[in-house]
Amino acid sequence: MVKVVVVEDEMLTRKGLVVTTPWDELGCKVVGEASNGLEGIEIISRVKPHIIITDVRMPKMDGIKMIKELQNKTKAEYIIISGYDEFKYAQQAISLGVKEYLLKPVEDGELFNALTKIVNSIESKKEVYEQDVEELETALDFREYDKTCKGEGKIKYVVKAIKCIENDYYNDVNIKDVAEKLYITESYLSRLFKKETGYTFVDYLTRYRCKKAIQLLQEENIKIYQVAELVGFNDSRYFSSIFKKYVGITPTQLKEQL
Repeated sequence: MVKVVVVEDEMLTRKGLVVTTPWDELGCKVVGEASNGLEGIEIISRVKPHIIITDVRMPKMDGIKMIKELQNKTKAEYIIISGYDEFKYAQQAISLGVKEYLLKPVEDGELFNALTKIVNSIESKKEVYEQDVEELETALDFREYDKTCKGEGKIKYVVKAIKCIENDYYNDVNIKDVAEKLYITESYLSRLFKKETGYTFVDYLTRYRCKKAIQLLQEENIKIYQVAELVGFNDSRYFSSIFKKYVGITPTQLKEQL
């Protein structure tokens, strides 16, 4: 669902936009309203919408100043609705990356068409984003071992070792402790693990942690150091260097792309 915030000081106009626009048909939902730019910044920073519809002239802070303030805080798309047919506003809006500049009174068809174009653009970016995430996971070249078998003979040790990784990857898991749990020697488990999976124990663990990190980094408000801790790294800088080694980009770069 595409999230929308409407910033408009004229209450009747604002409520008209919120109530009469066929949001469901567009795949959108209004998640916030504001009567001026200052209120708009507070709400937008909190709910992080995909689309912002705003007037230009408003009390306390106008729409252009609000957009400037939000430039580095959100990647939302903007639609400006203004009653002032002045070139300077349109010029400033274009320079700020505003997609649509509509004049009041806005016809329903105009707004619908503007929203449709932006929603289609957002959906296209979403498809690219999903493809990028898939490619990043593929970049790990992570061939997960088939754990569906019951694990007979020597293979059962590999299956149990992998389960130890999956259950305890966020802690200080190591092959020595796992081997002790399985009542076999560390060297024997090391040789067997590499033979059956194609990876060393540490390599498998690191790739699994990176895969989990990619999933966590898709969460909107999560910090890099939090991701590092959640996948078993005490040092976020070390985590970033390992992540880049295995994935090809840093966690910060991935976060920016998302």
